[in-house]
Amino acid sequence: MNYSKRRLFTSPQHLWPFVFAWLFLTMLTPAHAADAASSARQLTTVATLSEAARPANVPSDYVVTPNGFFSPDCVQVIHAHENLRADGSIRQSDGTVRAPAKCGRAHYDRQGHSIAPTAAGHAAPVSTANAVEPDYHGWIESVNYQNGSNVGRLRASWKVPSTPNDAGNQTVFFFPGLEQTPTVQSILQPVLGWNGFNDHTWTIASWNCCTAGTTTHTDPVNVSPGDEIVGDMYSLCGVGVYDCGSWSIVTQDTTNGQSVTLNTAPQGELQWVFGGVLEVYGFSSCNQLPPEASTQFYGVSVWDTNGNVLSPSWQGGFASSSLSPQCNYNLAVGPGSVYLYY
Repeated sequence: MNYSKRRLFTSPQHLWPFVFAWLFLTMLTPAHAADAASSARQLTTVATLSEAARPANVPSDYVVTPNGFFSPDCVQVIHAHENLRADGSIRQSDGTVRAPAKCGRAHYDRQGHSIAPTAAGHAAPVSTANAVEPDYHGWIESVNYQNGSNVGRLRASWKVPSTPNDAGNQTVFFFPGLEQTPTVQSILQPVLGWNGFNDHTWTIASWNCCTAGTTTHTDPVNVSPGDEIVGDMYSLCGVGVYDCGSWSIVTQDTTNGQSVTLNTAPQGELQWVFGGVLEVYGFSSCNQLPPEASTQFYGVSVWDTNGNVLSPSWQGGFASSSLSPQCNYNLAVGPGSVYLYY
């Protein structure tokens, strides 16, 4: 008995390595668990959408993205402290490089039109001549303008809407964004999405499509109705660099303090500016949109590459009369604000 007590209590220095190890593991476990849970989240698949609200020719294993329907092989996740490079490879925080996703399959717009990759591995460029919004995915409404020269930053804020009254398997995306003109090669998007990750909740993630033919996003973060979201896209090259190949896409919830950042290398010159976009997949009823029936993007600010604040000449485009359902689509603009009605 006495021998046991001496072994247990008279030499505490022998226990310190085990105590430190236990404390270290205790501190790391929640972070690792959170990373694992985040990494395990999967995008909404075509198979989960209602049969009446999805294109018949899109394979059921494809996933829904803010850039249309993609093969899972053509979607890659960029985790915190990683950078997406111009060739689609990913530089990790320790300096090692992950190979880009190997994407050889076509993707589809919301109507099921096939879009084949080009020989260079990028999505086929889309002409923006006389266009008011892209026509290759599921955009319903947008307020936008073509600047005529490169921009250096775009920032906008908006609120998370309420849960749709008909909370089915539809996906609903809201975002500002930047693209090239006169041909679209990629798009930078800080995205708020409903059911974007087959989760029936609101999440934020930063997206970039289509480097090396893939679409790329950060790990998602859950947000709640009423939270304020800020999307901020800016050049990392500094003031005065006209054609910067390194950008950050930051999507932040200023209410809960969480944010996600995608550091990326966009293709081409960013001159097409979107102050607010509504994009929807798999919906068949206006009740599947947020019940507020409108979303305001406020504090919308655009800078040129010299750091000067610009005064956009906004124009708009919204769903054609052939789209079903029709949900009172309309647009409006005000000082620093754009409004989407649905």
